[in-house]
Amino acid sequence: MAAKKKSTKPRERTERRFVPRSTASPMVVYVVGAIGAIVLGAGAFGQFGNAIRKTQIDPVSWAPWVLAVGAVIVAIAIWIGTSTDAAIRVGVAGIAEERNPTKRIPWWRVEDVSGDGENIIVHGKDEAGVDTTIRVSRRGLPDAIPWVLREARDRAPEQVEVAADVIKKIGKPSKEVGEVVPCPPLQVVGRHCADSDKVISYEPDARVCPRCERVYHKDHTPKSCVCGASLADVKSEESA
Repeated sequence: MAAKKKSTKPRERTERRFVPRSTASPMVVYVVGAIGAIVLGAGAFGQFGNAIRKTQIDPVSWAPWVLAVGAVIVAIAIWIGTSTDAAIRVGVAGIAEERNPTKRIPWWRVEDVSGDGENIIVHGKDEAGVDTTIRVSRRGLPDAIPWVLREARDRAPEQVEVAADVIKKIGKPSKEVGEVVPCPPLQVVGRHCADSDKVISYEPDARVCPRCERVYHKDHTPKSCVCGASLADVKSEESA
């Protein structure tokens, strides 16, 4: 009986997305928002109450000012209830900061990972080769810090410069936090082989490190990646 062929199903590339929290007290936000809503409602009634009262009384003279004050108070509540941190994505494709535009540092381009427990700072080059620094704060993104540190230690261990006591303090990440989302498609055509610098002209010629996603040409794939991961499995891959 012929041996069964191994499944050629590609591995799923995912990452976790973390939305920042407000650093202000929720109670303060609720109180300021409630006051703003009350003032805004009073101003609206004074200005447009005729439609409810069904009378032809002129609007109260100070109603526009009350409306304006209410709108300002509501805007303040929205402002203090919104974090200045950007959403963070971390996974097999690297670490990304959702600003305009999104900045992403692949793991193979991370140069150093440092921090004191309150902040984790990842420095390296983005996908275009531009120097990039991404800061993850405990105040705005407490759930993201353990995941960033874990992924960095797994995929770029030589670049992690966080002290052992800080790592212990941060603790293990929880699978219950963040939103698991698919990574952007991995582009290999046009990339240079990490071993020979040969340009990848065809996608089937590429071999990708499963840990840091460095790309190698199929004819120049070493036994292990620069990051230390074994390439024994990917070295012998055949294009589907």
